[in-house]
Amino acid sequence: MKKHCNVLILSVTAGNGHNSAAAALKEQFDRMGTACHIMDLFQYLSPTAAKLISDGYDQLTKRFRLVWKIGYGVALHDTTFKIPPRLIASSSNLQSMEQYLHDQDVTHVVFTHPFAGVLLQTLKHYQAITLPTFGVLTDFTIHPYWCDCTANDYFILPHTALIPAAKKKGFHEKQLKDFGIPISAAFAERPDKIMVREMLEMPIDLPTVLVMGGGVGYGNLVKTVQETDHHAEYPMQIIVVCGRNTESRDILLQLQASGSFSHVVHIYGFTRQVPILMAASDCIITKPGGITTAEALAASLPIVVSKPIPGQEEKNVDFLMQYDAICVPEKYRFSGACAADLLFDTKRLKQLVQNASQIAKPYAARDICEFVQQCE
Repeated sequence: MKKHCNVLILSVTAGNGHNSAAAALKEQFDRMGTACHIMDLFQYLSPTAAKLISDGYDQLTKRFRLVWKIGYGVALHDTTFKIPPRLIASSSNLQSMEQYLHDQDVTHVVFTHPFAGVLLQTLKHYQAITLPTFGVLTDFTIHPYWCDCTANDYFILPHTALIPAAKKKGFHEKQLKDFGIPISAAFAERPDKIMVREMLEMPIDLPTVLVMGGGVGYGNLVKTVQETDHHAEYPMQIIVVCGRNTESRDILLQLQASGSFSHVVHIYGFTRQVPILMAASDCIITKPGGITTAEALAASLPIVVSKPIPGQEEKNVDFLMQYDAICVPEKYRFSGACAADLLFDTKRLKQLVQNASQIAKPYAARDICEFVQQCE
């Protein structure tokens, strides 16, 4: 008889990565027929705090990158810079979460942001809950805040190579599982490239570069597309996903209408077709967020890195470079030119795909969900 399992996934909206990982896990739990729902932790506890965290993250990482970089660096070595755990695990927050877990008959809690882990381990400390808790990291590094919630039951790492670093930061080996970063199962399907291009009504025989800036459209997408278009010496095509960056999308559409591009350019706003667009492409230009890189690695899509968010994304680059699994333009400039050259370097493209296979974990979501379900 299948045991009762009712999973709560706690996320925090600070960028899109934590929510994307949560959605990938829910997708897999749904496939397994396991009861599961997602909660934005601060949206539940305090909508005002949720907005401050979300807007603050976007502002810092887009407009005040140096401040974010300094803050991240200081937090690595000085805990006084970080938000004190007691502010997250206040008595009112603890009582609210304890009541919710009880009322909803939750049997397992998975969290994709360490703030949720702080709250859960405090409840465990006071013996208010006994259910198993699982932290899921969404970058190829261990953000300083994860060190504030090490008393939870299990932590899912992106790769086995991070286990020694995790142990140095206070985790115990029995807590650590290297299942990978959870992504949608669609990225592992790898449909036929020609078939996908036909479905999207794109030229089927042109080398193709995908340009992305994450869900909110980070980076100078217009400049990157123009640079790729200008630098490419042979026929090719560009797919650009602007996300919620409507300003960049409008400028690109105007340039396209005026005939400013030398090559074929396909322009998307926010779309849920990213797995298909990756399948149609030969390489991708993207900032090195944990989720996007995990998706590209799973799709066997060579990565050219655009300017990363300081802190965890720079650490992602450092990790991936150890395996020669990405192309990093000098000082993150001229990523468009780099990709335009890479498109026609079949030897290097093949090498990048082979190297990426050492890191890619396309079935991470499945492995995580199966593990969660078997734990009591």
